[in-house]
Amino acid sequence: MKDFLYIGHYVDTDGNYILKIGTTNDLEVRQSQHTRYYAKAKNHPMAEGTQFAFDWYLPLSRANTHRYEESIKELWKQANFGVHIRNDRFCFAEKPEVVYITIRKTYEVAL
Repeated sequence: MKDFLYIGHYVDTDGNYILKIGTTNDLEVRQSQHTRYYAKAKNHPMAEGTQFAFDWYLPLSRANTHRYEESIKELWKQANFGVHIRNDRFCFAEKPEVVYITIRKTYEVAL
C-alpha cells in the first residue's frame, strides 16, 4: 500500500505563508482535515475563506514517507528555512519561490 509524502500550504490570518510537510494515504480527506483544523488553530490560524492546498506529492511506501518527512523537517529546521511551528509547519513572512526535496533525485517544487 502506498502513502503520499506531500508539501502543502495555506495563508494565515496575518498574511504569513504557512508551509507544511506531511504524509497521508488519502489526499482529498487530508486536505479537508487540514482546512477544518487550521481554520481553528491557536497558532497561525488559516485566513477566513481560504483552504489548505497541496503543492506537490509523491507516492512512496509507508515507511519511506515517514522517514523522508522526518529527515526533511530536520534539514529545514537546521537550515533555518522559515520559522518552525510545532510538529510539521514552517512560517514565512513572504512566500518562498521554490523548495527542493531530495528523494533519490532532487525535486524542485515551485510554490
